[in-house]
Amino acid sequence: MSVKLPSPQEGVYKLKLSVREMVLVAFFAALMAVGAFISKIWPPDVIPFSLLPLLSMLAGVLIGPRLGALSMIVYVLVGLSGVPVLASPPFGGITYVFKPSFGFLLAFPAAAYVSGYIVHSQEKPGWLTFSLAMFSGIIATYVIGLPWMYIIFNFYLGQALTFFQVTAMMGLYIVLDFVKAALGVVVGKTIYERMNKSVELSHSQSKS
Repeated sequence: MSVKLPSPQEGVYKLKLSVREMVLVAFFAALMAVGAFISKIWPPDVIPFSLLPLLSMLAGVLIGPRLGALSMIVYVLVGLSGVPVLASPPFGGITYVFKPSFGFLLAFPAAAYVSGYIVHSQEKPGWLTFSLAMFSGIIATYVIGLPWMYIIFNFYLGQALTFFQVTAMMGLYIVLDFVKAALGVVVGKTIYERMNKSVELSHSQSKS
């Protein structure tokens, strides 16, 4: 079954979802839960690893900014409702908002939207467009995630840290996330083009 790629021109702000769109949103929300589970079982003494930033950007790139962002919102809301789908203890529940890392969850919808909009605003996005999309998504993630971490450390946990110290503490994660963004350029462009070819083939067959 082919999947028609949504685009900003087809109504980024459209509120009503078709069945197909709901399936796509649910799929990427579930994919985030799988990514979080991988983080749970990842050995803690190994280099820190999380697929969630990459998956959030791929959601926007592959199903469009509106649906991609919506799938991330669904994932976050499911986690906050108490379902244990988040990546670290307590794995779910409203108290998760007091974790220093919660800001990165808040950033995933923005990352999906930014990455998706950049790709879907172009008729034929190339390597440069996908690179801009993925790296902009990572930047959006940290623009939201780091200030939240600073606020929680200083005003909730009572640990006096400068913003520079918070950023330095996340240094390894930042480097690894930019590496994952580079990987996402290849993966995202490859899947996007295959999905487009599937759509074009389906259209040509329906006309013949």
